[in-house]
Amino acid sequence: MSVELQAVVFDMDGVIIESEMTHYLAIKEAMLPDEMTVSYQLYLDTCTGSDERFAMTRMADLSGIPYDEKLYASWSRRKAMSYARLVGEEAKAMPGAVELVESVAAALPIGLATGSRTGDVEAALSNLAGGRMAGLFQTIVTADDVENSKPDPASYATAVKNLGVDPAACFAIEDSPDGIKSALGAGLRVIGVAVMHDASKLSDAERVVSSLSGITLHDLREWFAEPS
Repeated sequence: MSVELQAVVFDMDGVIIESEMTHYLAIKEAMLPDEMTVSYQLYLDTCTGSDERFAMTRMADLSGIPYDEKLYASWSRRKAMSYARLVGEEAKAMPGAVELVESVAAALPIGLATGSRTGDVEAALSNLAGGRMAGLFQTIVTADDVENSKPDPASYATAVKNLGVDPAACFAIEDSPDGIKSALGAGLRVIGVAVMHDASKLSDAERVVSSLSGITLHDLREWFAEPS
């Protein structure tokens, strides 16, 4: 017997909101621009896909900045303030994301599983599309809610547990290799969105699309009905 699609769990950064540059600039401000020497492209290639701690640790290492827990705590506080300001100035949705989230939410439970911290998620959702998506997610799992963020399966495992659905009956929508690994490890099927990363790096997803623009709930249900 075939299983029908029961829920969708979205990643946030690079799937719902165009925010990688915002995170990069906020971290750069927090770590002091004269000391943090990592380019945006190097940040995308080597510092994304997990959580803030991972990104800052990698950027400190690549910049030759001595790193300890006290310094991370200081950076994290400054980064939160910078991110809230920057996303308040301009919060740009990824093409098709708002429409897809709203259409799926009207018919199925949806969740958010992100490596961002809770404060960053709240700032993004309150500004994105005039706050239209802020109340649509039945569960939001951030880096603050799990001991280990992506690629560990905990983020997606927690999301489907909170939704009360079988992970094998869910699609995850992801844009990074580590995010795809997290979702697969939790037992979800995965659609990759090749925007921040080349499609070849997302090959573990069962389907890779170039954008969410024009994709509907009907498409998701048809794809889910196909063998994984």
